[in-house]
Amino acid sequence: MSSKNCLKALIKLGGTDTTGSTGDICTVTAYRGKKNLAILEIGSRRGDSALAWKEYFGSNANIDMITYGGNNDSHKFDNPTINCANDESCGRIHTFYCDQSDAERLEKEVIAARPDGWDVVIDDGSHVPAHNIISFEVLWKHVRPGGVYVVEDIETSYYPKSTVYGYNFEAGISAAPPLNALSRFRQDVINRGYMGPSGHTFSLFEGDDTIMEIGFARNVMFVRKALKGTDSGGKSYDDYPKKPAILPGINLVHDTIKETLAIFREQSKLLDKWRP
Repeated sequence: MSSKNCLKALIKLGGTDTTGSTGDICTVTAYRGKKNLAILEIGSRRGDSALAWKEYFGSNANIDMITYGGNNDSHKFDNPTINCANDESCGRIHTFYCDQSDAERLEKEVIAARPDGWDVVIDDGSHVPAHNIISFEVLWKHVRPGGVYVVEDIETSYYPKSTVYGYNFEAGISAAPPLNALSRFRQDVINRGYMGPSGHTFSLFEGDDTIMEIGFARNVMFVRKALKGTDSGGKSYDDYPKKPAILPGINLVHDTIKETLAIFREQSKLLDKWRP
């Protein structure tokens, strides 16, 4: 979309902290007008963004908001729907009080309430890189085909040591991928079809075979899910690539896949300290 239209979107989100980058807005604007649109935002406070999404995407949009009080639940936030209690469309705004790193509660409370998933998921929550990863790996399976998952304020991945919402965390450019959210999102899962006969074994978490695109804008990252259905040739997303080139040394590729997966599993243990 044009920068002018992105700016209009930003103006409509005035009063929220979802205004640090045009990247997130331009990524989700394509979903305006979609029938039965469903949005999930992690990180609601007073509910300004919930009301803004409702205004921008229309009163028929279903908007789910996750709010939480930070480390030790010490930051209390108001009910996001309180300012629109007399608006009939506010019945489509649903609030969940949940720690975004609590996979069990996400499954039982948030996902169970929206079993058909979301077109757009926006992580504007704690901004702790490990939380970004845990939430994504739980919620990605429930993003609808053609949908997008957006992670905002990714600058926290550059901080070797810092504190946000009461969480003390360690990250940094050279940190292991679970601590640096940016390096955890490997584009290799998109290109497994080009890794030779054993490429299909390169899987990092459930559902990563549906990742179609990983992109970045200023201080924001997005992951787009493949569409279902077939193209004019009767082929689905999974049917590609048709005949990828096989070059000398393909056996070495197989060895590096095994090595990389072993490293990934070992690094993933670092996330355990961030789970409830």
